[in-house]
This record gives sequence, C-alpha cells and structure tokens, in this order.
Amino acid sequence: MRKRWLLFFLTVLMGLHAMGQTCAEIASNTLCAQVEEIPEHNLSAGSFSYGCFKSSTSFSYLITTGGRGGTLSINIQRTDCDYIQVDPISGTAQVALDSIFVTLIKIDPNLGACDTSTYINQVGCYLMLGETQTFELSNPPVYSDFMLVVGSNHNTTLFGDCSLKVWASGDPLMLGTTRTPSFIFAGQEAQISVEGQTPGESVSWTPEEFVGNANSAVTNAFPTETTAFSAESKIGLCVLTDTVVVTVGEAIDFFNALSPNGDNINDDWQIYGIQKFPRAEVNVYDRWGQNVFRSIGYATPWDGSNRGKKLPTGSYYYVIELNSPVVYIEPYSGFITIIH
Repeated sequence: MRKRWLLFFLTVLMGLHAMGQTCAEIASNTLCAQVEEIPEHNLSAGSFSYGCFKSSTSFSYLITTGGRGGTLSINIQRTDCDYIQVDPISGTAQVALDSIFVTLIKIDPNLGACDTSTYINQVGCYLMLGETQTFELSNPPVYSDFMLVVGSNHNTTLFGDCSLKVWASGDPLMLGTTRTPSFIFAGQEAQISVEGQTPGESVSWTPEEFVGNANSAVTNAFPTETTAFSAESKIGLCVLTDTVVVTVGEAIDFFNALSPNGDNINDDWQIYGIQKFPRAEVNVYDRWGQNVFRSIGYATPWDGSNRGKKLPTGSYYYVIELNSPVVYIEPYSGFITIIH
C-alpha cells in the first residue's frame, strides 16, 4: 500500500508544466488544478541524478498542496516517447516505448530546489507504463511543497522529441466552499466559508454586496434571491476559485382573498412567514385611498374589518413592507378581495 501511495504522489508532481529549465526556474512551472488548456511540452532538458533517480534528460516542477483531504488525480499522456529496437539475430526492427521515470522530493520552500543538500526526503523512483496513465493519491500531506522530477533516457537526437501532457484535479489542489444552511428565505442570512487556501492568503468573495465581509474566509451572506457566491484565493502560486449556491425562497406567502363569514376558512388574512420580520408594516386601503387597516409586526391577522366594522365585498389595495434589518426587500403590493 505504501508503494502505491508513493507512486501516486510521484506522478502527481509530474503534472507540473513540463518544459526545459534550470532548477532556478522550477517555481515558474507550477501545477494548478484549474487549467483550461493543457500544454504539451518536449522532454529535452538536462540530466538529473539524486538518490535512486538517474536520467539523461529530465525536468523539475513544483506542486503545493492545500489544506483539504480527499483524492488527488493525475493524468499523464505521452507522445513519441519511443525508439527503434532491432533484434540482433533476425535484424527485425520494431518500435518500443521509452521508460518514463518519476521521482518526488519534498522541499523546504524557503530554501528552494537548487541545492540537493536542502532536500527533506525523496519519496521514491517509479516507472510510467503505456501511452496514458492516471494516478490517484488519497489524502496527500497538506500545506506541503514538492519538487517533481520527470526523466527519460530517450534519445532526442536519433528519435526526435518526446512530449508530455499532464493535468491534475482533486480536493487537495482546490478550494472548497460550504454554506449553512443551504436554504434561506429572503431577509435571512446564511454562513458561507472557504477552506484549503494556503494560510495567510487573502480571500475575495463575489458578489461582494451580499456578504458581510468580502475578504473573510468565513462570512455571512444575505442574498434576496438564489445566488452563486464565488471565493478566490491561492494555494501556493495557484490562483483558484470555488462557488457555492445559497438558495433563497420567497420571504412571505399569502392568498389574495378572504371570506370573513365565520366558517373558519379564510376568515382572516394569513401572511405566512411574516413572523420572521417583527418590524414589518402592513397597510390596506379602500378604493378611495383611505387606510382601513394598519399593523406593525402583524401579530393579529386582519379579519376584513375596519375599527370593528365589517367592510363590504370588494377589492382592497395592500402594501407590505418587511423592513428587514439584514437586507432590503422590495415591498409587496397588490389587491386582496373580501368575499361575503
């Protein structure tokens, strides 16, 4: 099991954008999880030798894990990494795949990767087989920096360039956003948070007008309608985003008619959900604009009367202002009909 873990992580780092460079350039070749176009690079740099790893051509890359657990997936595709093999007896020639070697070295980000004496440890040396390969690693170490070295003994002079495409995905290389609760009514708040970013890195939420602190990893959100909130931050040198959706339901609900005839069916005007808004103001007007009902808080539902006298059958205009202390909600207005 340990051998498999090592193999997976080695190949993980292989995902760094392959291109020839000196060790001083490793930091500029960083594998990030969110890459729209996967570049193809030729395996044609200098040799590398450290511990069990020796190769005539090699490349080194940087990968940084965030603070989340989970499975990290690395996909590798190689092209033209082959040579002509001749049988010494029959003289028959055939195409054979070159060996692609991978090693992973844990490094101190403050010391860099040029001096082998600063390496913390070498995970191992492994071999990639086939034209494509996917490696999966469960719960790699968090907040760690690694140097990936990919090498081969491919002879570019005789057989041309050997090229690689590498891409990665998975929670250890990505941000993770959450919200609690997932559903709110307009005028309520939900808590949204992001995790996985490198400690000390700034966070930016959008749309910022509906959050309490647009630069806090944990903040309150108070949208008036269902809204997707995106958090942006960094893991190592990678700028990443993740999105969480807060679903918003109507703040209140009600019928547009009442029949105050004593049969206990729609005898008064029930406004469902208004108890969440103790500052709500409800006004009802007759056809001449005279106020026939006014209530703040709506503790007692309107029964279709004005000062104890039943109002005649007809349509009445209402305005409901919720006066939420959290966020502005458009007033509800329209007509309600009294039926006797």
